[in-house]
Amino acid sequence: MAKKENKEVAEVTEVAEVEEVKETKKSTKKTAKAKAESEEKAEPAEVEETKKPAKKPSKAKAEPEPEPAPEPEPEPEPAPEPVAEPEPEVKETPAEEEETEVVEEETPKDPVEISVERKLVALYTLQQVDSKIDEIRAYRGNLPLEIQDMEDEIAGLETRIANFKEESKTFQKEISSYKIKIKETEALIKKYEEQQNNVRNNREYDSLTKEIEYQSLDIQLSEKRIKEYTAKEAEMGVKVNEALSRLTELKGELKEKKEELHSLVEGTEKEEEQLLQRSADCEKLVEDRLLVAYKRIRKNARNGLAVVGIHNEACGGCFNRIPPQHQLDICTHKKIIVCEYCGRILVDKDIIAQYNA
Repeated sequence: MAKKENKEVAEVTEVAEVEEVKETKKSTKKTAKAKAESEEKAEPAEVEETKKPAKKPSKAKAEPEPEPAPEPEPEPEPAPEPVAEPEPEVKETPAEEEETEVVEEETPKDPVEISVERKLVALYTLQQVDSKIDEIRAYRGNLPLEIQDMEDEIAGLETRIANFKEESKTFQKEISSYKIKIKETEALIKKYEEQQNNVRNNREYDSLTKEIEYQSLDIQLSEKRIKEYTAKEAEMGVKVNEALSRLTELKGELKEKKEELHSLVEGTEKEEEQLLQRSADCEKLVEDRLLVAYKRIRKNARNGLAVVGIHNEACGGCFNRIPPQHQLDICTHKKIIVCEYCGRILVDKDIIAQYNA
């Protein structure tokens, strides 16, 4: 009986212990849930870490009090975001870029935007300036060309004199070499004559005689060459003297021509410089295609006129009558009209009046 009672008591105690373990499990679950809810409200990122230690405890441990939950590990600090570089202002404001492009396109950079009337005035002004420059250069006459020719002739004479002197030096060298050769051959002849006195037979005597004759002929040839080179040297000396006299004469004439040209240029030099500057300014107002045509017409014309006015309903260059329709087109200043006969550019009285004003 005692054994049965002990068994029943042991069974009761085991049941009580099992119920206590169940109650402790329930209490730990409730506390873990409450703590998890509070942590979710404060820091939602730490919910998963707090739930991990709140799992079921191992069956081997039957302690009444639950183990404290481990502290959550500190979260790593977020990496600093890279600072974006500021974009250029042109990209941030595309509307302003479009406006600037439009403004740049609208601003005229080439002379194409200049009106036809202004082009005609510029061409007529350029023609008048070039005509004045031609008058100034015609006033000088052919002096610049004559001076250029004389300078070229002087340079040619100087080179010719230098060549003559070089040739005379070569002739002198040849003459001196032939004189040295004559002396050497004369020494050989003396040597051969001495050997003739000591010969043993006729054969040696004949060979020495032939050698003496050969050397004497060589001396005669050398003397002939010396005479030729001496004559050439004398001829070169005469040519050099003539060239020197012509050179001195040309230098005197050149000096006189230069003084005359300087006296003519001195009065018109400043005016010519001003006209050339004005001509360059007028060329800037004319487009390249029109300027090339102007220079071509001016080069082909005898009097250098490429832009002419209308006088008595006729062309001012070739004096041929202009049709009335062409006269109206010229007066409207809407396009550039050229003469049908000579190809010169025509302008009316209004363009000439604007130039005079």
